[in-house]
Amino acid sequence: MAEKHRQRMRNRFYNEGIESFEPHEALEMILYFTIPRHDTNAIAHRLIDHFGSFHGVLEANRKDLMDFGLTENTAALLNMFPAFLNYYMQSHSMGTPHFPDSTAIGNYAVNKIGERTNEVFGVLCLTTQRKFINFEIVEEGTVTSATVSPRKVAECALRNNASKVVFVHNHPGGALIPSSDDRMLTKSLAVMLEPLGVSVADHIIVANGRFSSMSEQGMI
Repeated sequence: MAEKHRQRMRNRFYNEGIESFEPHEALEMILYFTIPRHDTNAIAHRLIDHFGSFHGVLEANRKDLMDFGLTENTAALLNMFPAFLNYYMQSHSMGTPHFPDSTAIGNYAVNKIGERTNEVFGVLCLTTQRKFINFEIVEEGTVTSATVSPRKVAECALRNNASKVVFVHNHPGGALIPSSDDRMLTKSLAVMLEPLGVSVADHIIVANGRFSSMSEQGMI
């Protein structure tokens, strides 16, 4: 019975593509590879409920996934998907996203962290020509705050050989206006990164499916 269901899902993927799948169905199929004899549909539902979204599951810490009850192999598989996607995008020059303006960056940011219920701080790493290198969540906090480590931000930029970075974080409370802390943090991080040859292109704030750009507001 379970194998027939899995075959139907695979056939649907072949015939209709991944675009026809709900988030829990896409996650269910990923879990086939390391969970051969259990109902991965139910597990996928519980994972999304726990971590908030499809991308929340894939970006979850490996330890958190294992604490949830997944095996180390399954947790590693989930962690690998964003890394493999980034690797693919970097190796496929025609498919490498380009971020010419704040609108493109803001839309990307909403897609990446718009559904997060806790405040997170991410770094979008770009080339000199503003082409995508990688996106990493460097801090995750509570509903109201996330403490940002300058060291982690610097390590992220250097690890990805970024020429430019865009800071991305969400306000789960819904306010799009940058706070005074947001402005001070952006300035201090920009000063720290400058001697490393990395410039700050923007700081995007996401809330309620929308975004604001500190660069467009003249704050960078």
